[in-house]
Amino acid sequence: MISSIQYTPEKKKHHKYQDPLNKTLPVLMSYSNEVGTAISEIAPKLGAALWAPTFMYLGADIYDKYKNDKDNYKPSSRRAIKRAIFQGLTSLVALPALIFAGQWAVSPLGKIDKSGISGNAKDAIYRHTKNVLDQAHGIALENLENFKTIIADSLENKINTRKHEKKTAGFLKKLYFKLFTKRYTLLESDRNKILAFAKSNAEKTYNIAKALKNNDRKKVPLFIYKKYKNTIPIMNEMYKEGDYSYFATRTALKDYQKSLIFKNKLLKTFGGFAALILFAKPVNDFVEKQIMKKYIDPGIDMITQKHINESKLKNIINEMNKNTSSFDKNVKTSNLIVKMQLERESKSKAAESH
Repeated sequence: MISSIQYTPEKKKHHKYQDPLNKTLPVLMSYSNEVGTAISEIAPKLGAALWAPTFMYLGADIYDKYKNDKDNYKPSSRRAIKRAIFQGLTSLVALPALIFAGQWAVSPLGKIDKSGISGNAKDAIYRHTKNVLDQAHGIALENLENFKTIIADSLENKINTRKHEKKTAGFLKKLYFKLFTKRYTLLESDRNKILAFAKSNAEKTYNIAKALKNNDRKKVPLFIYKKYKNTIPIMNEMYKEGDYSYFATRTALKDYQKSLIFKNKLLKTFGGFAALILFAKPVNDFVEKQIMKKYIDPGIDMITQKHINESKLKNIINEMNKNTSSFDKNVKTSNLIVKMQLERESKSKAAESH
């Protein structure tokens, strides 16, 4: 006997919901502004440009959350508002602030070496030395002591000017310079240590100039030496009757200061990336589980529910007013009909009596 084969339909597999924007490329787009913030020290234009992909991602993410409730199409402005607030708090506020904090934290680490001054103070000294080289005449590099004196004296004058300015500036001006510029950086470290580091940097810079003059390649950083050799023909063409060798040397020394500034910025960039890698997930979790769930979500739910209730109440009142208005109209119509009927009967009785 052949038994019948019973057909049992396969059960539908329930797949766990996966956010369509939680894939490699969209996630990279979402973090592009953080990367841009981290590299803003070494590449400010690229850093600013990297904010654009993030805004594209945020727009797509907010629209997706508005349109879909996970796998179901169910538009909700409430979900969109919650997502916009979450993304704003994390991507646009908390994480960039965290990166800036990481960059700022790197500067005090510069005090670990024997100089005893911060990375920002070193950066200010490199910039000052570069500016002096840019404005100095040929006699500035005639001997080491002369060059060190020019650097130290001009730096001390700058420190005194900044100190006086800080005393006389208004509160808002001080706050602006403190938060958005490095104008008071030289005032944050010991003056003697700053001047000692400036003289040390001046000596290294002078030794490079001397090595270039003697064509001593071993005492010159390779990229500086190559750049100097490429600059010589250009300066020869520009300053045929002048000391083109001095101008080429001065350009090389300014490039050396730029390289020192770049190294400082690179350390800050690493500090920003380290802060992002270490704290990005904890910050996102804190915003989602603490701020959003405890404060933002209940507030939005309460506001929207109140709005819905008010809308329902308003509709009920409008409907009641509409019904009352209709009832009043019907009553008036009935009264008018009765009145007309009574007048008609009165006229009929009057006619019969005649």
